[in-house]
Amino acid sequence: MKILILPGLDGTGKLLSEVVEMLASEHEVTAAQYAPDMISYQDLKTKVEEVLPASEYIIVAESFSGPLAVMIASQKPIGLRGVVFVATFAKTPIKVPKFLTYLIDIAPVKSRLLMRLAQPFLMGRWATPEFTKRFRQVMKAVPASTIAGRLREVLEVNVVKQLGSIEVPTIYLTARSDRLIPSRMASDFDRPLNTAIVIEGPHFLLQANAAKSSKHILDFVARID
Repeated sequence: MKILILPGLDGTGKLLSEVVEMLASEHEVTAAQYAPDMISYQDLKTKVEEVLPASEYIIVAESFSGPLAVMIASQKPIGLRGVVFVATFAKTPIKVPKFLTYLIDIAPVKSRLLMRLAQPFLMGRWATPEFTKRFRQVMKAVPASTIAGRLREVLEVNVVKQLGSIEVPTIYLTARSDRLIPSRMASDFDRPLNTAIVIEGPHFLLQANAAKSSKHILDFVARID
């Protein structure tokens, strides 16, 4: 079984090395990489569909990529056997007036101060100097306009209806100490073929608790393989 991981907001896949290595011990794993200038979910969907495996596979969708995985899975692509949603959402976790979403374009989304303030929400007590340095390097490589545009997509997205069209089994890995995505977001994924699993960790669950996350993903693959 192949495993395709769709990364978080940065879109680089470079923050997924640990979980990729653990999953690769049993399966062929690929972490998708989004082009730095790709912003909209629709454009990303088109590109990801071009690289979907030809044989059987599952999708692991982290945070920002949750709605993208819903859009793809709802189209019932050949070979897709299941989806793992990780600390994600089907509709915007924060409701704001639409005109305010455009203020993101002029916000200092990559400022050192904002990056420092984001750490408690992303990693919390699991943060390490090594990861912080790596996170800053990754974010530095992504244009500020891209980060702003993808944040605006998050604030406008709603794929709850498409969730009902997914026919393959799914699981939802929720972080017990997620300070970014409200726990109520998991309720949208409450469907007959879905299993919710709570794992100790922050919003960056695949980074902070790669071992437990990998175990549940591998168990999921074993059940459907």
